[in-house]
Amino acid sequence: MNRLQLLLPIAMLCAVPGIRAAKDDPPPPTYRIVSPDGHITYSDRQPTDPKLTTRELGRAAPTAPLFTPGTQLFVPPRAETSPPGRFADGLSPPMSATGRPFPPGLPDAVLSVLGHQFFVQTLVESCSRMGPTAQERYRIAVQNWRERNAEILARSNRITFTLFTGEQRDLLRATARSRLQWMLAPPDASDEERSRWCDRSSSDLVRRQHELVNNERLAPIVNFPLELNR
Repeated sequence: MNRLQLLLPIAMLCAVPGIRAAKDDPPPPTYRIVSPDGHITYSDRQPTDPKLTTRELGRAAPTAPLFTPGTQLFVPPRAETSPPGRFADGLSPPMSATGRPFPPGLPDAVLSVLGHQFFVQTLVESCSRMGPTAQERYRIAVQNWRERNAEILARSNRITFTLFTGEQRDLLRATARSRLQWMLAPPDASDEERSRWCDRSSSDLVRRQHELVNNERLAPIVNFPLELNR
């Protein structure tokens, strides 16, 4: 008999006037369980398999946002006036997958790196049909960018999968894609408009307009002690 079947008699009793479930008996917790293949189940027993993603339903989520309000991609940071350990909105940071607060500025820095990665990937995918000559030029620009920024890309990716939960990683991706839209060619752009966007964007990469190296906004990633999380 599953938990839903057990709860039905209690619900029926509570619906009868004069009969209530005991207030001193809180209901058991319910866990939402996601398997590696995405299958979702619910149980009143917390699984021990580390491959399963488990969340207790009904538990209050952190009230602080994962990212600083108003954070934009590719924009130099404003002067930080918040006390250490807090985001610019003055709220306590949410918890990482380790159960500890994120270091100040780290989620925003990872978000910025992810936005750069999506931008470059979009350049590859959107400009690949502009002819062999142009396609090779775009490919070289992207390859050189990835090689120049390989170290910080690797650090950011490792931090993402070490400190962020699955739900937080989904939020990172969704937020990065949403904030990136203003930089991309419109979905209904003509071939001529898209070609101009590809030329301009690849030229920006060549002129190192979107570099991650020596970007002060990404200092939380550069300074994060990865050896402590091995």
